[in-house]
Amino acid sequence: MAGPLTTTTGAALAAGFRLAAGLRRGRPLHPHGLLFDAELHLHGDAARTWGSPFLDERLELRGIARLSRSAGLPPPLPDILGIALRWRQADADAELLLATTGHTTPGRRLLRPATRWAPGLYSSLFPYETRGAGDGGGRRVLLGALPRVDRPLPARFDALAAAVAKEPLILDLLVAAPAGPWHLFGLVKLVPPAMPDADVPTRFDPTRHPVPGLSPAGRLQELRRPAYTAAQQVPDASAHEGRGRGNSGGSEMRTAGSALSTPEA
Repeated sequence: MAGPLTTTTGAALAAGFRLAAGLRRGRPLHPHGLLFDAELHLHGDAARTWGSPFLDERLELRGIARLSRSAGLPPPLPDILGIALRWRQADADAELLLATTGHTTPGRRLLRPATRWAPGLYSSLFPYETRGAGDGGGRRVLLGALPRVDRPLPARFDALAAAVAKEPLILDLLVAAPAGPWHLFGLVKLVPPAMPDADVPTRFDPTRHPVPGLSPAGRLQELRRPAYTAAQQVPDASAHEGRGRGNSGGSEMRTAGSALSTPEA
């Protein structure tokens, strides 16, 4: 259970996020993004069992991915870059949020501004705890993604859309103990077309839509639950503006999210 300090800190963060969301008339962070259909091809870790179906089993999953800039700073200024994933598993939505971090063991627990989508490491930053049986059952883990690229990809939305239109972007999916090496357990493929999310904003909340067999762990995870709830109580102004425009972007967005039960958290 959350202690008094955690509860008080969580309430303060929630108030701050609610204020920021109101001032921005929408998301306090990651205000704009590009959506892609996502294909998750999972094969597990050949070296060990972690104790979660997502990490251990051979699975073919479909969903969506949103790539965004955290503060919304204009390129070429560096920003925290994010990848949000949502897919269907075990008849429910599952979500995972990753952001640019350092590569070292302590560095992958620290956010790192970047000027390019790739190369670079994206980490869950916060730990998860496996719940299943096996030699890794009940352990805390971090999740990550590493893009496969042969040249730098600038952190601009037009560059990202053009690159994926030319060739799907593949990211290796990684898992590690908090102080251990990364292990490969699958990949996610982002496929065209790129879809701006201004018309039908797609929000994510991994505290409400956890990955099967993985529980958010630690006090930092407890702190972010009220922050997400508070931020998402403020609707995106772009949602109402987009409905009034009625352009083709909205139809593309609905196509991308049609396989999922809730396009907006």
